[in-house]
Amino acid sequence: MPMPLDGTSGVEDDYIIDFDFDGDWLGLTLHEGSREEARQVALSLSEQFNPLELKVGKAALQRELTQRALNLNEESPVLACAMYSVGGELLAEMVGNTYGEDGVPRPSPEEWRSQLLDWGEAKPKSAPVVSEIELPIGPALRISAVLEEKRRLGFGRRLSETLRYAVWPIGQAEIYVLDVDWLHFDRSDEVTHLADKLMSTIRLVPVPSDFDERNAAVRGEA
Repeated sequence: MPMPLDGTSGVEDDYIIDFDFDGDWLGLTLHEGSREEARQVALSLSEQFNPLELKVGKAALQRELTQRALNLNEESPVLACAMYSVGGELLAEMVGNTYGEDGVPRPSPEEWRSQLLDWGEAKPKSAPVVSEIELPIGPALRISAVLEEKRRLGFGRRLSETLRYAVWPIGQAEIYVLDVDWLHFDRSDEVTHLADKLMSTIRLVPVPSDFDERNAAVRGEA
C-alpha cells in the first residue's frame, strides 16, 4: 500500500513511497479502522491460501487476519503488513510511519539515533546492531535487535527480534520508519532476507491526481 508524504524542493512536490511486495507480505493497512473493514480485508486475503496446505481452518485464519489488522492499525500507521507461512502461521509483522513537522528541520541520522533505539516497554537483550545503508531514495539506518518485554500481568518475559529501517528521502522533509517484528527465531534468516529485499525496492512515485478522491471513496467519505 503506497504511503503519502509531503514533498519539498528537489523532487516531486507530491509523491508516495511504494515497494515491490512480490506476494511476500499481506497488506493489512486499514483506512477507517473499523472491524468490518478489517473483516473484509481478511476475507479477501484468506482466499490467497491453498486450503490443502493450511494447518488451521479457514474461518480461524480469517479471524486471525481480522484481529491482526485491527491490532496493527491501532496507532494509524501509514503501512501495515504481515507475513504468514503457507500453513497460515504468522511469521512477522511490519508497520511503517512517517515523522516530521511543517517548518521544523528534520534531525540528521546521528541526531535521531537515540530515539530510534527506544522501543518503549521492550528493552534490547544485547547491544543493537546499527548500520548505515544507502537505499534507492536516500540514506538510512538499519537497526537489528533482540527485544525482551514483560508479559501481561507480569508473568514471565517474551523475546522477539526486530529490524528497524529509518529512511531520510533525499529532498524531502520527513523521515520514514519501517519496523519488522517476529517471534520465530528459527525463521530469522528468511524474515531478514525478505525485509532487506523489500527495502531495496523502495521508491518515490508521483501522487495520482485522484489519490485523495480514491482514498475518500475507500473510507466511505465520497
